[in-house]
Amino acid sequence: MTEPLIKLCREMAGISDSELALIERYFKPVRLKRKQFLITEGKQYDFIGFVSKGAIRHFTFRDGVEKTCNVNFENQFFTDFESFYHSTPTTNNSVALEDSVVLVLSKTNRDLLLAECPAFERFARIMSEWAAQQAAERAARLTWDRPEDRYLHLLEHEPDFVRRVPLKYLANILGISAESLSRIRKRLASPVFS
Repeated sequence: MTEPLIKLCREMAGISDSELALIERYFKPVRLKRKQFLITEGKQYDFIGFVSKGAIRHFTFRDGVEKTCNVNFENQFFTDFESFYHSTPTTNNSVALEDSVVLVLSKTNRDLLLAECPAFERFARIMSEWAAQQAAERAARLTWDRPEDRYLHLLEHEPDFVRRVPLKYLANILGISAESLSRIRKRLASPVFS
């Protein structure tokens, strides 16, 4: 189950085989069935997750309404930075959107891995920078792009969202209602746009 992570570490940071063995030792696989929770609101997010297989949906409740914030697919890391770094309870929930395997790196094991494998620190920095860039781009698109343009961007650059995420969650991610997304999809499917 660690093969995708090992491949990514090798490609992104040139981590040696002996260091890769440390990574395999410290990341622990967690198998989840569809709709099974990995973490719930009020608990501490004391780990970093890597999706080895499947999809993990992250959502929160605001004013009694469930809002999907993001979905992570294969080869993506995730955590709640506030909860992880400040040891506070999370306001988010993470649940398997489909049968999934998540490789979990606890805070304790992360500290051990960083001490024993300096190359992993470089890899972690690269991944953190990538995550920050993705978040900034998504925020900019939500601020400036029309909903139709946000949807078209997902179609072109992140097709897993459109193929694997149910309409109501996809609409949340795009910042629109499910009805609006249905209208956009219908309009784009019409012969005028083909």
